[in-house]
Amino acid sequence: MPRDFAALKEDTLQGMPQLTKSPEEVSNDESEAGPSSAPMDAQDEARMFRSLMKRHNTASGGGGINSKRDEIHPYTQTLSLSDIESCILLEEATFPPEERCTREKFNYRLRHCGELSLGIFTSLTDSTVPTAATASPVYSGAPKRKSVLLGHIIATKTTNPTIKDEDMAVPSSPNPTNTTDPSDPPAAPPAPAPPAPAGHKEEGRTLAIHSLAILPAYQRHGLGRTLLQAYLQRMESHAIGDRAALIAHEALVPFYERFGFVNQGRSGVEFAGGGWWDLVRELEVGREE
Repeated sequence: MPRDFAALKEDTLQGMPQLTKSPEEVSNDESEAGPSSAPMDAQDEARMFRSLMKRHNTASGGGGINSKRDEIHPYTQTLSLSDIESCILLEEATFPPEERCTREKFNYRLRHCGELSLGIFTSLTDSTVPTAATASPVYSGAPKRKSVLLGHIIATKTTNPTIKDEDMAVPSSPNPTNTTDPSDPPAAPPAPAPPAPAGHKEEGRTLAIHSLAILPAYQRHGLGRTLLQAYLQRMESHAIGDRAALIAHEALVPFYERFGFVNQGRSGVEFAGGGWWDLVRELEVGREE
């Protein structure tokens, strides 16, 4: 039987590389790690990470962009509500205002399905990094050590095969009090309910990836391919969904196609003015023997 969604709550993604949203970060190495036949534990993921990193180091000669990456010693772990301030700063540095995830959305997504959201961190505290001021202390023997967010992937689940506007939204807060006076005349019939509830759908089998971002100063280090590939493999191993879906600008479609995403054509999503393209990758869900 596949592991259930709660299994992710017990794991971090320690040891995986960085994420990028830029196609320039894709290396020429076309080798792929094959899907796992059973869910990976933390040691499996660490071994997979080292294997993927070795491939990239070999392909690029072990210097240049890899030297910069080695200096920051990146590690990854699931995000929590304590990371909201850093996530907000990260998106402010990465996306135009109309495309940024709001505080309300971060709060909702990390609270309801934080297991699907992954952060890339470094313990090197550099005051020039926008997220350094909001970094959380690392629980270790070094009191001054902090987890500085360099990038993240934010996701929810949906029952739709591709991302829709309701998946991009968050549920409206219900009115906590009833202020209707019994003597008032009958109210007009309520408006028709929306076709589907907004926000995360736990029963969904589509991973809706809303944000792939890394601080601009840490892009172009050859880490994007490795992280996205490792993330998708982890989702497959834990049987979290049947497919991953996202929307992207046309210029980034070739980048995602390198990871097995299939261009579904223009998206009907009107978020940030529309103009998006739907991309979907079917996941090879691993199962325990």
